[in-house]
Amino acid sequence: MVFRCNYFCFIVLVLCTISGFSQSAAITIDGIFDDWNSSLTTYTDTTESLSGIDILELQVTNDEDFLFIKIKANIEFDLTDDLVTQQIRLFLDTDNNATTGFDIQDGYGSEVGIMFKDLFAHYNVNPYSQVNFASMRLRIAPTVTSNEFEIAIGRAQVPDGINPLFPSQTLKILIKNDANADKIPNTGSTFSYTFDATPVPPFIPTDITKANSSDIRLLTYNTLFNGLNDGDRVDNFESILKAMSPDIIGLNECWNTAASYVKSLLDLWLPTGTANGWYVAKLGGQITASKWEIVQQWTSLYRQFPVLIDLPNSYPTDLLFTNAHLSCCGADQDRQDQADQYAAFIIDAKLPGGNITLDNNTPFLYSGDLNLVGYAQQLTTLKTGDIQNTAAFGIGAPLDWDDSDLTEENCLQTDLRMGYTWRSNGEGYPPGKLDYIIFSDYTLTAEKSFVLQTEMMPTDRLSLYNLNLLDTSSASDHFPVVADFSINDNLGTDEHNLVESSIFPNPANERLTIDLNTFGTYQIQVFNTLGKTVFTKRISAQSTVLDINALPAGFYIISIQHVEGYTETHKLIKK
Repeated sequence: MVFRCNYFCFIVLVLCTISGFSQSAAITIDGIFDDWNSSLTTYTDTTESLSGIDILELQVTNDEDFLFIKIKANIEFDLTDDLVTQQIRLFLDTDNNATTGFDIQDGYGSEVGIMFKDLFAHYNVNPYSQVNFASMRLRIAPTVTSNEFEIAIGRAQVPDGINPLFPSQTLKILIKNDANADKIPNTGSTFSYTFDATPVPPFIPTDITKANSSDIRLLTYNTLFNGLNDGDRVDNFESILKAMSPDIIGLNECWNTAASYVKSLLDLWLPTGTANGWYVAKLGGQITASKWEIVQQWTSLYRQFPVLIDLPNSYPTDLLFTNAHLSCCGADQDRQDQADQYAAFIIDAKLPGGNITLDNNTPFLYSGDLNLVGYAQQLTTLKTGDIQNTAAFGIGAPLDWDDSDLTEENCLQTDLRMGYTWRSNGEGYPPGKLDYIIFSDYTLTAEKSFVLQTEMMPTDRLSLYNLNLLDTSSASDHFPVVADFSINDNLGTDEHNLVESSIFPNPANERLTIDLNTFGTYQIQVFNTLGKTVFTKRISAQSTVLDINALPAGFYIISIQHVEGYTETHKLIKK
């Protein structure tokens, strides 16, 4: 339903299940909004002329456990920070009675006033109190800048231990941005919502075992201040790692944890049955462990540790894995520089020469605690190669082997519709997604992924996997994040799968010559730094000349693909 209001209208929404227009919905709080559709209760604001953030739209729904609210604005901002000036607050008249609570606006008596940036809520009941987000079971996504946010609030909560949060089935909702006096709805209007009791489709928990024994299981885990060294927590890590049974592990916050010590634990907990056991390498606070030999390491990236893993002969290729722990908290520029540095590393790896050269179509994975709590550009760079500091790291380019974007795997909790990977009730912030897995989907397919939070698992599932209720909360404030990958069938790094070619001159101005090793049919594509195709040519020849005079000066990627699928790429600088 879409409601458009004039300045002095009064709206009450009563959702009647008898009508067949049910408004309950199975919403997943993961920062992806495709489960919010136009059939849900929607309030669209009147057209306004405002500076700064303008809240354009409000959507509401519920399931048995949560009230869900989605807001949409005209620009991107951070809901719990001041990267863009804002004082956005959410007010709930939870008893649908304007004469109780705080008189925030005509028609509203607010029992709950959520101060997102200040990390608390006013609880205007008797007695009044300030309550934290944890007491409301408040969940928000995404944790980075966006023009849309989805919010979940627990329906059964009693924030002050006395007064239930939702004493009525109907409530009124108001959003205000005190930085520019924006409101939705405006003064003179109210927006009400009635909980719908229609059950949503039941949640199906994730089976955490591998579907296929040949899949490569990656586990990324922030151990919270050398957690494996802590005698009070090491047993919890043992239970978790045994249940996960990973093949490759990226551990963070292991500054004072020795690689040899981690190897001894893994050889005891997860014996490989081989002479060497686990291979373990360390750089700074990052420890990477693999069942298979780590044959090469790169130590030049800051807070990012790439290694090349020699997969068994049953796989067609080796694997590049980068374990990352980007700078924390308000260090947005540092995180952006680190993302730029990784993008430059992959661009270098795809092309001959430089600091690293991978065999064509080598699969690669990137994971870790990325601390993405600020600008979304950092994540964009990691996926697209859109380098921001070109003076330091060069001009960006698409990162995957087929010159497309990398894929961020949407890892969700095993036992609830949430995507957060970190939770610490004592720190004020709502749970958020800090831990990521990003990969080359040209070379890899994610077969299964999940986030493990044992506190959300029923007894029978805990018993099934030999887990304990408090394993994850005792081990760390981060949760283990897991993904299983298969290597795509069309891959191989045999030398016959490469196009042998050269280009000259480089840099070039008007014309570019491409020499190919053998006569054949080839498709030649030129991509700019945004990944856009700016030139395509199909030839049947052993050499060709491209007229590039019309291309703007800058950096380009030349992709040469044989009709049988063999590909080679070159960097080109257009003068």
